[in-house]
Amino acid sequence: MQLLGFLTPRTTRVQGFTLVELLVCLGMLGIISSFAIPSWQRLQELSRVEATRDQLMNDLQTARVRALQRGEILQLTRLRDCMRLTSADNDWSCGWQLVVKTSQTALHTSQVQTPLQVTFAKSDPLDISPRGDLGTVGDRWVIKSRQRTLSVANVVCLSSASRLRWQSGESCS
Repeated sequence: MQLLGFLTPRTTRVQGFTLVELLVCLGMLGIISSFAIPSWQRLQELSRVEATRDQLMNDLQTARVRALQRGEILQLTRLRDCMRLTSADNDWSCGWQLVVKTSQTALHTSQVQTPLQVTFAKSDPLDISPRGDLGTVGDRWVIKSRQRTLSVANVVCLSSASRLRWQSGESCS
């Protein structure tokens, strides 16, 4: 049977992308990535700062409860055994430890796993009274990124009646 010209099946070959199309797509992908990567890095650093802040706040609340349960003075002290530590007495970048003040028996230890800068307002450890009172008004920890370009920071503040609160930035207002 003879087919008419417009009903003849055409055999088309699929060739894929040309080199120019591929290079244009890769160029566009590179441009989009150059805008997205800094935002992604900031988001990851913010997540690290917030996780450390939450750990500190949870440990402070736990310290209050343990002081009430034990009926003795506890201390939250800084850890000193990591590579990120500076010589400053208020550098808590390694982490912190809850100890009994009289015997220095360790009750709980929290290490900071990410390279963040954690500083306490004082060079002395934080005392937790047998009634669960935390330090004094104005005590604060600043948790911030070590990367100057990202400038991500949170502060944990002690206010009256040993209430804990946090906010973005490096100061309690």
